[in-house]
Amino acid sequence: MDSRQKQRAVIEFLTLEKETVGAIHKRLQMVYGDDTVDRSTVGRWARRTATEKGHADVHDRPRCGRPQSARTEATIEKANDIIMEDRRVTVTGLSLKLDVGEATVCRIIMNLGFSKVCARWVPRQLTDAHKEQRRTICSELLGRFDVDGPDFLGRIVTGDETWLHHFDPETKRQSMEWHHVTSPRTKKFKSVPSAGKIMATVFWDSEGVILVDIMAKGTTINSDAYVQTLKKLYARLRRVRPNRQMKDVLLQHDNARPHTSLRTMETIATFGWTVLPHPPYSPDLAPSDFHLFGSLKDGMRGIHFSDDESLVKAAKQWLKGAGAEFYRRGIHALVPRWRMAVANDGDYVEK
Repeated sequence: MDSRQKQRAVIEFLTLEKETVGAIHKRLQMVYGDDTVDRSTVGRWARRTATEKGHADVHDRPRCGRPQSARTEATIEKANDIIMEDRRVTVTGLSLKLDVGEATVCRIIMNLGFSKVCARWVPRQLTDAHKEQRRTICSELLGRFDVDGPDFLGRIVTGDETWLHHFDPETKRQSMEWHHVTSPRTKKFKSVPSAGKIMATVFWDSEGVILVDIMAKGTTINSDAYVQTLKKLYARLRRVRPNRQMKDVLLQHDNARPHTSLRTMETIATFGWTVLPHPPYSPDLAPSDFHLFGSLKDGMRGIHFSDDESLVKAAKQWLKGAGAEFYRRGIHALVPRWRMAVANDGDYVEK
């Protein structure tokens, strides 16, 4: 009989003599010293003795050994097959199919390297023809960059139109603030952009903003309006970029109808500019869309503007204060995006 079994017999005897658990533990320590079982074990055996009326077996019951881990190679492989077959399967669903606990499923998923993410919204379902066009154009632009280097990017002037609202609600992430454990929970009420808004056309390059053109109320973007904007851009370029030759300008804009109309193309030709090819349905390859406009609107979210004048003034101040490095990053981000689009076989570029 080993020491633990002897102590169990003593615990049974003293329990039947109505000794308390604390007193039994102290007496065991006086005899067995460091080999004494802990107090919780004494309490457990005392309760067992009282329940079984002194007939508890002091010997260990036979056991089959340590239970086998649920994370066997077969279980892990099966979990991988289930996830690959159904990417939306839940942890509960996996637990039922594998017949293991949800905590074990979470550890298996972590070991397999999976993480659950939401689908990304994209402008359009690209066809094979669209992807081929994106791949071809990006390869052509990369070829020109490989020949001319950074000078090629320095010649690019890009621009697009966007709506600016008198009030654009801040996002939930923007409303985050530090709270102590005793701080009251703040609430954020749902709000939508205001009806008051203006249409702004912004042209810029790697050095900064060149032109901010505000469309008059009641007018629409068409070839005539866009041509007038391009004429303003031409005049501004000569004034703010006096060292740039007009024949060196590479105009980058999307394929909206006013941008590609015959009259627009004829006007651009008289300026001596070259229009860079741009694949359709590709805001991920347009610097204004993936770099400028989002940051501009984030910078003005949560602010109420009383009229168009104050909104335009705030937008121009933000654009001016963004700094040359911000604009340089936006233009230079084109190169890795072109490469990624080619590597993705023309599919959309992740943010």
